[in-house]
Amino acid sequence: MSAAPLATKASASTAAVDQPRERTSSKYVFVTVGASASFKPLIEEVISDAFLAKLESLSFTHLNVQCGPDYEFFKAAVAARPAGKLNITGFAFKDDLFYDMDDTTPDESETAVRHPGLIITHAGSGSILDGLDTNSNLIAVPNTSLMDNHQSEIAEEMERQGFLVQGKIGSLIDAVDKAAQQTDKPHWPPPADPNAQWPGGLWEIIHALLPPDQHGYSGNGTAAVQAGPPKPHPA
Repeated sequence: MSAAPLATKASASTAAVDQPRERTSSKYVFVTVGASASFKPLIEEVISDAFLAKLESLSFTHLNVQCGPDYEFFKAAVAARPAGKLNITGFAFKDDLFYDMDDTTPDESETAVRHPGLIITHAGSGSILDGLDTNSNLIAVPNTSLMDNHQSEIAEEMERQGFLVQGKIGSLIDAVDKAAQQTDKPHWPPPADPNAQWPGGLWEIIHALLPPDQHGYSGNGTAAVQAGPPKPHPA
């Protein structure tokens, strides 16, 4: 008579063991302001109440900010905020931003799933090219405080070609909404179009607008002047 309860307990234990674990889920936003120039308005906006609420509404779980010279400002501002759902982290500089940008790409395993995320970058040519390499949704925000810079022209042309969304300080939430709706971005890098205003694409824009000592790209987040577009990554 006592065997039946033991059998029931064993069956329940076996069912618990066989039940698959719920996978953890993540979705990243990575923000980069560049290595040298201050871009405090961008940092202020991405940690504002309204912007963080927008990220939470879109199921983002992590916000990672490369702050450049404004890192101490970022740390103090985040420390003063009440704890929220988003995991907010930041740093000043790194030689290589590849892994931070790669966090915005989808990945999946038996225990975790990482959903497609978002990169928000200043509109410097090197950072734009690094972001395009990830194939993540990309927002480029010109730093209009810089003298004799051509970030707006670069961002406008790349938005026209459909590779990114140009963001503006004061309305980044609108840019996030627009980027979230991008589902059919053209392949990067694009084929040459001899009839286009800039047949050589972004590289022609960069070389036309910037002196050789003001642009550079290494394909991994570091500055290195090249004579032409980056070589394909090895398989």
